[in-house]
Amino acid sequence: MGIPILGVTVVLLWLGTNPTGAASSQTGAKPAFPCFKHHGRLMGGLNGITTRLWLIGTNRVLAVDGGVDLPGDANKYFDPTTPDFSVIYGDFQICPVEPDVPGQARRVEVNGFEKLVVQNLKDSSRPPFKLLFTWPKHDRAASRNAP
Repeated sequence: MGIPILGVTVVLLWLGTNPTGAASSQTGAKPAFPCFKHHGRLMGGLNGITTRLWLIGTNRVLAVDGGVDLPGDANKYFDPTTPDFSVIYGDFQICPVEPDVPGQARRVEVNGFEKLVVQNLKDSSRPPFKLLFTWPKHDRAASRNAP
């Protein structure tokens, strides 16, 4: 009688754990799938749609859980009610939180970024510009000295 109870206990313990190791990296736990770096275009949410990240060079668009925590006032570029509404290009550290299913936007978290460039969507006469704090120091100096 002890063996069936032990078996049920093991099964219940196994079901109570997460066998895939899936956990949000915002909690400091191990991500569900390996993180990767990719060049992409980040778009703020419109009309209740989540922040999206297009992986440049692919047909894939990812749904970003919790948005992207940009430093300073850079989040203003995601507000569609302002003249600053923009898309942001750059290199993003992406950590998937669910498996990839063709035809569906995969939920991910963005845990890092660099070399961000902002392109305004409301005023096409405004040229794209770098968010210099996201660029390496040698690239910042070259940008300031450019004609």
